[in-house]
Amino acid sequence: MSSSRMKIYVPLVQQFAARVVLFHSAVAERLGLHATDLKVLRLLGREPMSAGALADETGLTGAAVTALIDRLENAGYVRRERGAEDRRRVTVHGVPEKLREVNRLYEGQGARMSKLLAKYGAEEFDAIADFLKETTNVLIEEARKLQHRGTHD
Repeated sequence: MSSSRMKIYVPLVQQFAARVVLFHSAVAERLGLHATDLKVLRLLGREPMSAGALADETGLTGAAVTALIDRLENAGYVRRERGAEDRRRVTVHGVPEKLREVNRLYEGQGARMSKLLAKYGAEEFDAIADFLKETTNVLIEEARKLQHRGTHD
């Protein structure tokens, strides 16, 4: 791809990423949550996780994750479950009713995105999906670099 096209597309992707963050911040604000709390809820909506896994996934310190879980538990969004064999092992579960409340705020966006994506053929959609997957990997890797930079500089 030419350099001039990259000068157009990279800022477009950055604008998209900024708007995604602002959208999620608006959802969090509607729920009375921190944006990071909302992102953790979205992770827990896929599967229960340990506090350590949440720290790894978010780049937050253990203490910050504990405070985040405390906030979400006090608000009724999550529950902690101790391991049957190792009581020290705690898994954090999203509360299904509260997760449905969160998901309802994404329904309008989801419907509009489905309509938008329906415009594309299978080959175009595959390219879009590949781009989003690879962009997600870039964001994960770059966030991890930034999170670890302060501890190793």
